[in-house]
Parts: sequence; structure tokens; C-alpha cells
Amino acid sequence: MKNNKLIFILCAAVVASFASAYAEDHVSPAKTETSAVNTDVKTAPAAATPEVKASSNSGNSGGTVGGNFKFYLYDKSEGVSSGAAASERALSGMTSFYLFINKELSENVSLEIDPEISVSGGATPKLGTAFPNPSTSPTLSLGLLKAQITVKLPEAVELTAGSLRTLFTEDYGNMLWYEDEFFGNYAVCGGYYGTLDDTGLEFYKNFELGPVSLPSYLYILGGGMNMLVSNTNSRGVLAHITPEIGPFKFMGSYFTTMDATGNNPIYRYSAGVAFNYDQFTFRTEYMGGIWSNVKMYANTDINDATQVTRNLTPHSYYLKAGYKILPWVRFLMVYAHYDQDFSSLPKSAAVIGGGATAAANKQSFAYETYTEISPILNFYVTPDSIIYLQVINVENSSISLLPSSAYSTAELNYNRLVLGWRTTF
Repeated sequence: MKNNKLIFILCAAVVASFASAYAEDHVSPAKTETSAVNTDVKTAPAAATPEVKASSNSGNSGGTVGGNFKFYLYDKSEGVSSGAAASERALSGMTSFYLFINKELSENVSLEIDPEISVSGGATPKLGTAFPNPSTSPTLSLGLLKAQITVKLPEAVELTAGSLRTLFTEDYGNMLWYEDEFFGNYAVCGGYYGTLDDTGLEFYKNFELGPVSLPSYLYILGGGMNMLVSNTNSRGVLAHITPEIGPFKFMGSYFTTMDATGNNPIYRYSAGVAFNYDQFTFRTEYMGGIWSNVKMYANTDINDATQVTRNLTPHSYYLKAGYKILPWVRFLMVYAHYDQDFSSLPKSAAVIGGGATAAANKQSFAYETYTEISPILNFYVTPDSIIYLQVINVENSSISLLPSSAYSTAELNYNRLVLGWRTTF
């Protein structure tokens, strides 16, 4: 612990000394402009989304090429997993890379393609796995942030088609978490909570009602919650509105679709509020859903084929409060929590994380909770770069099998210290 404190002090001193070299410039965060992730974890502070920078090789008039690169300089976790104390550390590594390609095809038609490369690794404790993780090799994955064409229609309506990063939540959809946090919290970036990526159509129009601005979005989606292809017969509808009154912004979403069988409905909803005044920012969103009539095996005994049917109701929320101490320094506090009443555990898993067997594709119920408290310092050292000093505290997170078995609960409590860098180009 003493070594960890010393490293923390040294990291803070390095960051502070580096950032102070830029203090005379009073560099402010980049402005919210463009849209810009996969969990390991994709929106209000002055700087919100990764900004697309025009390249000197941008080619024909009206096109831009830019990117965003995020890597950590130091990453250490220490805590307790299922009663066993352990620690894990990693020194320098990439977490994500985004390439933004935008092209104005005409006055009313534009194209945007944003590939992504992400790396899962570092000192990352996870529920249901050993801590430290015996497999330390990083995992590289390729993905798609967006691939879409936008057309301006009459009556100030915009139609966007393709692989969409919807605004089911602002924190994920507009990638505000990417600006705020080096590692996104699972309450927002988890697949059952704040994320809703899919193929389909987006209709956008801003209504002005006196002092109230009402940006409105309507999505017709593939229903599979997959950005690459829709391979189900179901379709989904998502409505998202963000009324703005003075310094307040309110967010609300409602999504409905059917499961892969086409017989059981799925509902998802979110609501939130954001407030910006002078150097202070605050934002919170609550996310929930109902997966109807889901069949799963009743317990983990591989000889018991009993199934049950029930509605699954995951929910989560986060709160963020930030204050700009100096034009180039912001302090942010994040609290995030989720409750998931079903986890994808093999029916054969007498011990969570057990090896695959012939029954590994048979799923049993589990209840999972996760709570994170994270103080963060953002250092805006240049207009295009941010240094993050983030502490992540996870308390009383657990997985419990339903019904209980010989190994009924996995618990995880840890502290994580991250020094990271994000830059755009």
C-alpha cells in the first residue's frame, strides 16, 4: 500500500509539473462538435466528444480524416476477489484507436465511417474471473463506431441510414464518458444498460417552442442490437428527446422490439438531466429494461433439466459532478451502479468461471451487482490532448447464482489507479 501511495504521489507530481508548463496558455477543453466505444468498456462538460481533426491529406474539398488515440501510462489494481487478496499492474498500453472519415458528397448528402480498434488488457479485475487474471495477454478487437449516410430533407429534417450509434443515452451515444473517464463505467457501457447500437434509420428534427429547444430523434432499427447486420425478423423503434431550458437539459428514451422468436417483447427506457453553470457541471441518467418471458435453466446441476420462465429487469444509473478548478484542470466525481438479475453463466458452472463442458451452452440464472466510485482529474494540456488521473473504487460487487449452489457467490472489491492520455489528430 505504501508503494502504491508513493506511485500515486509521483504520478500526480509528474502530471502537475507537465500541465503547469501549459498554464500560461490557459488551454480550455475542446468544444463539443462531432460524434465520435466498446465496453471495457460510446455523452455535459465543455469538451464532450472526440473531435475530428482535418488532415493535411484530407483530399477533395469537404472531406476530413482524423482520429483519436487513448493509452495508459500506468495501471494498477489491488483488492479482494472471493476472499483472496491480490494485486495486478500494467505499465503503458493502448486501449483504443478511432479513425474518423467524413465526406460531404453534396450540399445535402454526407458520409461518415468510423472504424475502431480496441484492446482489452491491463490490470482489469472482472466479476467471475480470477484476480489477478492468469491470462495477461491483451486481446485486440476490431469494430465499427459508425458507418452512415446523412441526407438533409425538407422541413429541416435529417435522415441518417446505416450502422448507428443511437442516443439511447447521452453519456454513451454522444461519447461523453470518453471525455470524462479514461475507463468507462459499466453502468453506461454495459450491453444491457446505456448502449444500444444497431443498424437502421434515424430521423432528426429540432423543434423550437418559445424558450424551449426540443431536439427529437426517431429510430427505426433492425431490432438485433447489432451494428453489423440484422439477422432477425423483429424490428425496433426508439424515440429520444432532449428538451433544453436555459442551463438545463433533460434526456428521455423509449425503445421497443421483439426477441429473436418474434413472440416476446423487449422494452428499454432511460431518463436523465444535465446542468451546466459557470465552471460546474452535473449529469445523471437512469436506464432500465424488461426482457419478457425468458427461458433459462433453473440451476447449475448438469443433471437437472428444469427450466423456468420469467421477465428479466436489469437497471442502472450514474451521477457525475465536475468543477473546472483552472481553465486547464477539471475535477470530476463519478458514481455508477447496476443491478442485473440475469448473468450468462453456464449451467455446468458449479464454480463461476469454470471450464466448458457439454452443457456449457445451457444458461442458468444469476444476480449481479456492481458499484463504482471514481474521482478523476482531467488535465487539458493542449487543445487536442487530455491527461487523466483516475482512481476507481469498486465496492461489494458480486454474482450470486439462483438458486444457490455449492459455490453461490463471487465477490469483488478493489481499488484501481490509472494514469492515461488521450489525444486527437
